Amino acid sequence: MQLLDADPGATAYGSGQAQRHGPRPDTVDKEARYLVLVGTGAEDVSRIRRLAHDFLARLRVPPSACEDALLIISELVTNAVVHALPPAALRVRCMRCGALRIEVTDGGSQTPLPSYTDSEDEHGRGMFIVAALATRHGTVTRERGAMRWAELCP
Repeated sequence: MQLLDADPGATAYGSGQAQRHGPRPDTVDKEARYLVLVGTGAEDVSRIRRLAHDFLARLRVPPSACEDALLIISELVTNAVVHALPPAALRVRCMRCGALRIEVTDGGSQTPLPSYTDSEDEHGRGMFIVAALATRHGTVTRERGAMRWAELCP
């Protein structure tokens, strides 16, 4: 299996197998049905979005669904690195039915997510955007952190 991410300690999933790896150049895995990327700060969001875009392109996700998925990924990862403790881990999975499942786990709440937004607020709309774009979405709270997920049916 080729590697999907170049971060030390990140895990790449493909064809149902996991592999730990150190720093290596990004490569293409044509058989991969999973993508896992890890970020620790806001500076990682654009890198994660770029690698997720490449992964979705390899899966031949239609452009409109790809844009929706990337927006959901950006919102969930940004919330995880801004409002929670690191690391934030993104997992994108192509399910057998053709749907995309996006999951972002974090290390626990650092600051609460906004429960409302004002029309003048510049921030605080991320989960509303996820709800509007996703077919289904939710949150699973764990002892150490949370996993926010969304599914898209392209």
